[in-house]
Amino acid sequence: MGGHSADGHRRAAVFVDFENVHIGLSNSSKDAGNRFATQPGRWIEWMEQTLGPFVVDAEEKPRKVLRRICYLDPAQSGRFRPYFTRAGFRVVDCPALTTRGKNSADIHMVLDILDTLAHPERYDEFIVLSVDADFTPVLLRLREHDRRTAMLVSGPAAAALQAACDFPIPDSLFFDEALGLDEDALAPPAPADNGLRERMAVVVRRLVAEADEPLTMARVAQEVRRQLGTRVDTTSWGGTGGFGKFAQSLVDDRLHIETSKSPGWLYDPTRHDAPVNGMPSTPVVPEVAERVHQVVGVPLLSSAAYSVLFEVLTTEARGAAAHGQAIAERAARDACTERGQPVARNAVHFVLLGYHYSGFDWTDIEAHAHQLATAFTDNVLKLASDAQMALTPDEQAQIRAWIEYRPCTETAHATPYLDSVVP
Repeated sequence: MGGHSADGHRRAAVFVDFENVHIGLSNSSKDAGNRFATQPGRWIEWMEQTLGPFVVDAEEKPRKVLRRICYLDPAQSGRFRPYFTRAGFRVVDCPALTTRGKNSADIHMVLDILDTLAHPERYDEFIVLSVDADFTPVLLRLREHDRRTAMLVSGPAAAALQAACDFPIPDSLFFDEALGLDEDALAPPAPADNGLRERMAVVVRRLVAEADEPLTMARVAQEVRRQLGTRVDTTSWGGTGGFGKFAQSLVDDRLHIETSKSPGWLYDPTRHDAPVNGMPSTPVVPEVAERVHQVVGVPLLSSAAYSVLFEVLTTEARGAAAHGQAIAERAARDACTERGQPVARNAVHFVLLGYHYSGFDWTDIEAHAHQLATAFTDNVLKLASDAQMALTPDEQAQIRAWIEYRPCTETAHATPYLDSVVP
C-alpha cells in the first residue's frame, strides 16, 4: 500500500459520530458508553498500537491517527468536549436540527472525509466510528481511490457495511479491547524476553486448537497482539517481518494456511474442513437461511445451537444480565460451550441486539425459551423485509422451522439442520 510517511507509518484519520456511537454503546453497557465518552485517548491508542492492518497482506507498519475529528451536539453532549480536545480531537458542533434530535453530523463527516481524501498529505486509512449504514456510498468512494477503511458495525447496519469497508470493527471487539471491558484485556502484558516467537507460537496454536472452524488471520493476529503487547510489532513479529510470514513458519500437520482469497485463514486440517473459495464451511441449514445471512447477517447456527442458546439466555445469561450485556454475552457463550453447542460471542451479541431493537425484554423472568425464539425469528424476518428481500410464505416458514426452539432432548430428532456453529 502506497503513501507511507517518511518514517514508515501509515497515516490514518478518524471521524466520530458521537451521539450515534455513545447511545448505541450505552444501550448495551453504561460502562462502555462512559468509557467511550471520557477516555478517547485510550481507544485512540488501541487503534494506533493494537488494531493492526485492515487487510492481511498489508505491510506491518505502525499507524498514526493524525486527523481526529469528533462531531457532537453541544446541547446534549457538550460536557464530553474536554475529554476529546485533550485527546487531540477537533470537535465540530452539530446541534439538533429537528424536534426528534436529528443533527447534521453525517453531512459534516462526509464533507470532511472527502476533504481528507484530497489532502496534499496522502491519508492511507479512514476510520469511521458510526453505526449508520448511510456511510456506505462514501466508503465505496474511498475504495475507488485505493484507501483502506474501517468502520464500527452493529445491529442491522452491520451486514450492509461488511462489503463496503476493508475492516468492519464489531462493537463487541470495541467493547473488549478498545474500551478494556474484557477482564482478560485488563491483565498486564507478558514480560518481554528472548522467547517472544515461542510465546507467539503458543498463542496461535492454542487459538486454532480451541476453534470450531477456520479462523481469519486478522483475528488471530489481533489476539496475539492483545495477549503479548506492542513488542509483537516493535520486533516485527519476532524478526520474521510480518504475521503472514510468522504464521507460515508454523505450518505443520495440525496447522494449515489458506491465503488464496482475502482475508486468509488458519485451520487444523485434522478437525476443520478446509475453507472453500476463501470461506469456511457452513452448517446444514435451509438455502433461504444462507441468503438471509448474506443480506442481514443473521448467525448461521444450527437449529440445535439456536435451541441451546435460547435455553441459556433464560438461565445463565439472564442471571448475569444485571452486571451488563457484555457479561451476559460471555455467560451465554460459555454455557453453550459447556452444553456441547459452541456459539461465538458475536452471534450471542447479534441475538441480544435484535431483542433491543425490537423492544423485546429477554431478561423478563416470565419470558421462556419459546418466546425468545419467536421474538428473534420475528426480528430476522423484519430485517429481511426491511432489506427488500421478498420471501415467500414457504421460505418464511423454513426460517421459522430453522430457528424454532425445541428442548434439547428433542432437537436430535426434530430437524435436519444440525451441524457445527459458524461464529
